[in-house]
Amino acid sequence: MLVMLPAGLRADETLKLDDLLAEAGKNSPELGAFRDRYEAAYERVPQAGSFDDPMLGLGFDNVPVDSFAFDREPMTGKVVELSQAVPFFGKRGLKAEAAMHDARALEAGYREKALMLRAGIKDVYYDLYAVRKGLEIVGKNISLMDMFRKTAEARYSVGKGILKDVVKAQVETSMMIDKRIELQKEEHTKRAYLGSLLGRESAVTGEVEDIAPTQLGMGRDALVEAAMKGRPALAASGERVLKGQSMLELAGKGYYPDFTVSARYMQRDTLKDGTGQPDMVSAMLSMNLPVWTRTKQGPAVREAASERSMADRERDMLVKEIYYKVDSLVDVVEQDDRTLKLYKEGVIPQATDDLNSAVAGYEVGRVDFLDLLESRRTLFDYELGYYTTLAAREKAVAGLEAATGVEFK
Repeated sequence: MLVMLPAGLRADETLKLDDLLAEAGKNSPELGAFRDRYEAAYERVPQAGSFDDPMLGLGFDNVPVDSFAFDREPMTGKVVELSQAVPFFGKRGLKAEAAMHDARALEAGYREKALMLRAGIKDVYYDLYAVRKGLEIVGKNISLMDMFRKTAEARYSVGKGILKDVVKAQVETSMMIDKRIELQKEEHTKRAYLGSLLGRESAVTGEVEDIAPTQLGMGRDALVEAAMKGRPALAASGERVLKGQSMLELAGKGYYPDFTVSARYMQRDTLKDGTGQPDMVSAMLSMNLPVWTRTKQGPAVREAASERSMADRERDMLVKEIYYKVDSLVDVVEQDDRTLKLYKEGVIPQATDDLNSAVAGYEVGRVDFLDLLESRRTLFDYELGYYTTLAAREKAVAGLEAATGVEFK
């Protein structure tokens, strides 16, 4: 009797992980929103460093209300005025600088979101892989239990077995069918979720590719160093620190006045008595007086300093989180490697031999049917455990990619 039976549903379409990742990069609505956000932020940079629009004023001066005539009084005239607000030196530059750091932080946030999206897709993909392998193993075990049942029935029909063995085989088959239904529900959920991550309106279809353990090729220290250089979230945090510094310097500039430069031209008519009048020009430089420092400029500086300090602390927290993530995920990968080796080289071959021996022994009446079922359950658990561990290992590798910004091949 064969133990390792072929079982597995193959769809026409193959779900290639690289293709799914590329599709998500193009079609993910969430990623597209992050892209629009940082592109909009870059458009705010020149606006932040620009002057305010100049003001144009049209009017008249000193018109007598009894006649509204422009040729009675020497000081009556039509006025055109132009004014421009001029911030104190350095303020516009600091505003543009802060806006640029904000845009760069959002762009790094977009790259971070892309990393997290890739990790999320890989997580679901590997879960789907484990579920599909589980369905293959369950299908194989259902076929195996059917063979056991037929063998038990044959032994019972010739008086060498008992009816109880046939009933146990039927019960075990029912349990496997229930397990298959459970895995099919989980598969449906994973396919639907994967479709949503890809920006599709329906669940993905097709068979997942077979996977092999991804090699890291880097030690813990090298991974941390790579994260310090390549993790987008860390770059975003650094840009927020720089933005906070620019805002702090800008708040300090609040102690200095801003200016308004204006020029005025007045056109005067010839008086009724024939006296000609020259037009008149005037100019003005005005400034605000930042005198309410206790309730305005002082609190603004302290607020900016707190914001700068908060950005520093958030960056420090992220650095510590990266150290923890890398360390813990490398532990998971190393532990899973040992477990996979034990499954592949130890317990699965041993359990297979044990089941083959039990099958041969049961056919000649030397092994009890319960021992045969126990051997089958043991191999079933080990095979299921192997693929569950492999998927968990690859999810940990995907987590390391997200934590460090490094893509492992």
